[in-house]
Amino acid sequence: MAATRYERCFPKARKSSRAEDIFMHVDYWHGDLGVDVKGNNLPDEIWVEFKNVRGEPGWVFGEATYIAFDMPEVHGFVMVKREELQKYCKKNVDFSGVVAKSKAYKRCYTRKDRKDLITKLVLEDLQELDSYRVKEYCTSYSHPQSDEVLYVS
Repeated sequence: MAATRYERCFPKARKSSRAEDIFMHVDYWHGDLGVDVKGNNLPDEIWVEFKNVRGEPGWVFGEATYIAFDMPEVHGFVMVKREELQKYCKKNVDFSGVVAKSKAYKRCYTRKDRKDLITKLVLEDLQELDSYRVKEYCTSYSHPQSDEVLYVS
């Protein structure tokens, strides 16, 4: 669903190839700028990946210029520069050990039987970043039979 919303907000964006998605952590291209789209975010539960499930570098170390967090609570995508988020995490996350999921706010957490390393942030943390922006969802859509443009109220 996040991909569909993103494509509606940015109809000129080019979908990345499977290899670009897997190895570069880029879902969409806007010219030379790559964007990694993250779905299923809550304002109090934004997960940042340092290592993926295979133990390889996570998306925060990918090649995307921006990360777009799909967040219905703000009626759009929260956009931040990946490198700025990476620097924020290096400065503010405690990497001294792994904790339980319930204590993962700005601390490292690993899911059972996985090799990932992630941390939890909240929306307020992202709002501290200079690059923080919200791209509101598209407010119109075409009816599938009539092609009439309708507006979300």
